[in-house]
Amino acid sequence: MKEKDIIDLYDLMMEQLRDLYDGVMQKHRFLKQADKMTDSEDLDELLLTHRKQAKLQKERLEHIFQLLNEDPAGESCMGIKALIKSSLELARRCKIPEVRDASLITSIQHINHYELAGYGTSVAYAKVLERHDLAEILLRNLQENKDTDSWLSDLAEKDINRNATWDALVVAVEKTR
Repeated sequence: MKEKDIIDLYDLMMEQLRDLYDGVMQKHRFLKQADKMTDSEDLDELLLTHRKQAKLQKERLEHIFQLLNEDPAGESCMGIKALIKSSLELARRCKIPEVRDASLITSIQHINHYELAGYGTSVAYAKVLERHDLAEILLRNLQENKDTDSWLSDLAEKDINRNATWDALVVAVEKTR
């Protein structure tokens, strides 16, 4: 699809929605890759839940495009693409599984924060355009990302980050001797 000029707030909202749509598809693929790199069963479970959420978020965005009689294609989410590239490189550099899990949480949170900004902005645009029906749908996606961010933080603080410290790694190696 040819890049379209942005003339008003509706056009800007559509650009943002298309960016989110492409981004959520990229994120879903990344979460599948991340799942293969994790060591923690708790993180595996959280990634599975988040992948299911991403699929639902994509479906909700498709519903919005149907309501607006608009095509979701047309934007490539360069922000999430760059975050994913950086995330994969960071995970590759982490030679210890516990440290890689901590890096994956960091990466997923970076991606989610990008989406939080996009969803928050889109909700605001929808409200100004008096499309409260769209705002409600977008708020569901926004809340799911906030919840996931909180779950990731809790998991990191209570388990993953502690297991990635030098002292914890030394103790784990000593137990295997």
